Amino acid sequence: MDDQRLLEQVRALRARRYTPAEIARSLAISKGEAARLVRVVAIESGTRAADAGESRDEIRCWINPGWRHGLLIEGHDDWPGGAGAPSEAGNSGVALVVVAEPHGYDRLTLCSFLVDTWCLGVKNAMGPKRMGRRELEAQRHRCYAPWQSPGIPIPLELAQHLVLGAVEFARGLGFKAHRDFERARFLLGSWDGPSAITFGMDGKPHYINGPYEDPQRVLATLERAVGRRGFHYTVSMGEADDLGDGYRYSAVLTDRNDRLSDAA
Repeated sequence: MDDQRLLEQVRALRARRYTPAEIARSLAISKGEAARLVRVVAIESGTRAADAGESRDEIRCWINPGWRHGLLIEGHDDWPGGAGAPSEAGNSGVALVVVAEPHGYDRLTLCSFLVDTWCLGVKNAMGPKRMGRRELEAQRHRCYAPWQSPGIPIPLELAQHLVLGAVEFARGLGFKAHRDFERARFLLGSWDGPSAITFGMDGKPHYINGPYEDPQRVLATLERAVGRRGFHYTVSMGEADDLGDGYRYSAVLTDRNDRLSDAA
């Protein structure tokens, strides 16, 4: 197959947000060749955008510090965000992914995903939302304020493995993604999986309840999926006054605390 024919196919696949690795698999070419063709297409796109007075930026993604905490990752030591100890806001299996794509001159389309990487998958999704570039900077600072960070830039590949991988992980446990996930999902493009990330805390589901959740329902779902001893949990008393299902509780219900363990 000649270069021109390959370039046409690469242009079409990039328009569908295929990564270079996915392009290599789809066209049965080497990853090096796919990367070369993607660079050619990027240069072409940048030239056309410059001629039209538009931005030539590609899709951009960010994540919070400490997102790796408790996760097992294979073959991606280059993914950012793993250095240092997790912050207080980032040590509970929470990851916030923000994705932005150029949309005309000086405008962007933004989506975000709040991910429980230890259990529930995508708990919240926002977008698509159109905004100016200055608005994006302000939005990022608001999103990542709990981590005292503007967000860590990451490749689209990592956003796919984390968000889409977490959806599959949670689905296997019996949990659906947030109702707005499908509306926001398109910015993540095509992804075949499987994820390079092993979700759960150290490879095992660990549920920590949020303010608008039904802990009894979540614990029962986990028990059906993996058995009573197949997961960990930490549930605040304020969110579960009376579980009535054989779990013993006090101020906090947890299976990892000798003082507050569940019933046998």
